[in-house]
Parts: sequence; C-alpha cells; structure tokens
Amino acid sequence: MSQLESLVMEQAPVLPPKVMIYGPPGIGKSTFGAAGPKPIFLQTEDGLAGIRAPCFPLAKSVGVVSEYLQCLIDDPHDYRSLVLDSTSGMELLLKKQVLLETGAPNLNLVGKWGLGYTMVAEKWEQIISILDVLRIQREMLILIVAHAEIDNAEDAEFGTFDRWAPKISKKARGQLVEWCDLVGYATRRMVLRSVDNGKTTIAAGIGPDGGDRILNVCGSPAILAKNRYGLTGELPLAWEPLFEAFSQSFSG
Repeated sequence: MSQLESLVMEQAPVLPPKVMIYGPPGIGKSTFGAAGPKPIFLQTEDGLAGIRAPCFPLAKSVGVVSEYLQCLIDDPHDYRSLVLDSTSGMELLLKKQVLLETGAPNLNLVGKWGLGYTMVAEKWEQIISILDVLRIQREMLILIVAHAEIDNAEDAEFGTFDRWAPKISKKARGQLVEWCDLVGYATRRMVLRSVDNGKTTIAAGIGPDGGDRILNVCGSPAILAKNRYGLTGELPLAWEPLFEAFSQSFSG
C-alpha cells in the first residue's frame, strides 16, 4: 500500500453533532436539553427551576467551567450529551475574566480598537476547543442554549435588516454559528389575524397552549439558522426528527 492510500479515508469519523438552539423565555429550551440523550447540564445561569436533570453546581467563574469540562473529559461517566446553559451567562463569565486579567473597569477601556472584545472572543475559542476535545474523546453531543435577540444584519445584496439571532456578542456568535452543525430558532407556530374589522392585526398561536413549539433550522432574512443535514423549513421542538436527520446524514 502506498503512503497516499494509507492516508486517504473513505469517510470521516462519525462524531456526535454540535447543536445550538435559541429562543424566547419559556419556550422550552432547557426542557429540550433535559430530554436529550443522557444529558448533564453545565449551568452558567440558574435556568433549571422545575426541571429534573443531572447538573453541575452553578458555575461562577471561567475556571470552574474549565474544571467541570475537564472532569467530563478525564473521569469515568456514562453521560452522552452536555448542555451548556447559556451563552449569555458564559459570556458574562468570560468578560469578568478579561477584566480580572487586565484590571480594567470595563471592556471599552481594555487597550485600543476593541481589544477587550477581541480577548473575550479568544476565550470563547478556548471554550470551543475544550468542547471539541470532549466531543471527540468522550463522544458526547454538545448542546448550547442561548436566549434570542433582534440583531441588525447586513447583506451585500439585500442591505440592512433585522432578524432573530442568538443573544451573544457578534464575534462570539460568528464563532459558535460556524462551529455548530445545527443552529435552530425555537418558537411557536403563529399566524397573523385581523380583528376589529381589519383595523388591528394580532399574532395567534396555531395549536394548543399558545401554539405548537417548533424549531426553525433553515436561515431566512427573519431568522439566523443553519444545518448541515439538508433539513428545510421547521421541525417539532423534539429530538426525534433531529436524530432521524443525523442518522440519515451519517448513513448517506
């Protein structure tokens, strides 16, 4: 066998997916995480009230987050997915760490040309690298939970417009969206209806309890979303359709 033949692989190793979901409060993001494959939560904010799931104590520093992740890498366990909840809490810890290291009172006073925010982005890269080690060495699915915000987006063809996006700094958002295999926006199925003889338009839920909970996995001018599995449109906010898409992608 030649050296070239020994180096070429027919198919890349199959690894668990990297997923980020975001949406409004109360939509069920943490509940979704708790329903995943044998999860353990790494909390950077207290969002598990009323949800029973294995979790680390609330992380209050970047060092503690790194310690928890290293435990999952090194110690024996049978957890199959990590839920990082949430990006907002994680980024707050990263910002505090930058201020601690530099002694600056706020990020705007860390050097010039946005150096403080660049340092936060670099620390996000370090967290992503550890998550990758966990995913590769322990074959754990990574689920990142984020809140939603209106983002002012720019497009060379369509100009400037508003869209829903994960609530996180733009640099870190770009890093995480690029890294993840799937980014989904969790919301309810809604329809616009006219009332008062057409004088007022309201949003009404389609389905029980204010509308069926859905996950948008395809990007649009209104929503930041993506996936590497050929999915289009929206899915129920549940793991089953995602696992079907994952398995079809791997088998294909």
